[in-house]
Amino acid sequence: MTVNLLQTIRRSWSIGPWFSILFLSTLAIGSAMAESDAIDAERWRLRQLKQVTSQIQNAASDDERLEYVAQQSWLRRWEPGRMPSAPTRSQTESELVEEPLLEDLEKPAGVASHVWQQMTSLQAELHAVDTDDERKEDLRQIIKSARRLEELLSERLPPQLQELPAPTAWALAYTRYRLGRALAYRELPSVRERWPISDPVGYQEKLLAVYQKLIDQANQGRPEFILLEDRILRRAGKKARALELLEANQQSIEAKWYLKKRRDLLEELGWGPPHKEAAQIYYDAGYRDEP
Repeated sequence: MTVNLLQTIRRSWSIGPWFSILFLSTLAIGSAMAESDAIDAERWRLRQLKQVTSQIQNAASDDERLEYVAQQSWLRRWEPGRMPSAPTRSQTESELVEEPLLEDLEKPAGVASHVWQQMTSLQAELHAVDTDDERKEDLRQIIKSARRLEELLSERLPPQLQELPAPTAWALAYTRYRLGRALAYRELPSVRERWPISDPVGYQEKLLAVYQKLIDQANQGRPEFILLEDRILRRAGKKARALELLEANQQSIEAKWYLKKRRDLLEELGWGPPHKEAAQIYYDAGYRDEP
């Protein structure tokens, strides 16, 4: 029993013994309800695992089987009532490469001064509008600026400076990430209401093209860009694989986004009990969804 709880009980006893009894009874009822919820959730988990095992055996394709295997993997790890309330941290977090600022780099050989100045100006312009607070409102400008910068870097940087781990290559990779993220944001209901996607096929081609460029450049998934990769899986209907990718890279994701995306993916999977627990954790952490 914590010190705060003991102090609360002592204060309630000073008010009156009947109030203390009522307070302790409320605690007991709450504890019993929580225990009952955990038992129900565990029963649901076991039923779901049994169902998923059958689905793995009867999967119509390897792709479908991989999705069910991802579901099975997550459900086996989940302990009802003990879902982590924050992403785990590890030493790999310090290995993340931050986005280089071109204005802090020396002009590379082979790049004209006026072109380099244009690159640095475009990056500064992009960073000014692509912020967490204003991203949804400034998507048109973000997409325009990111596309111009991506094209300029791709066309005017020498090939060796477009290969990681060159700082200019990281700048290019982050620009592609920002462009892909902005394009993905266009699918949000609140954004589509203001800015409908008039050409869904063309839109998808642009999103997947910039994503493929990023993947090809990085040669493999990079934790710096994991949220875009997760979004691509999610929009393709591979919810469980997106969830597993999120869990595997949680140490490189800001707590708010990890908790929110975990909650949302569990809801999209239709998994009531774990979604309820994840939603409560997100709320208890003080986070709220934007209107």
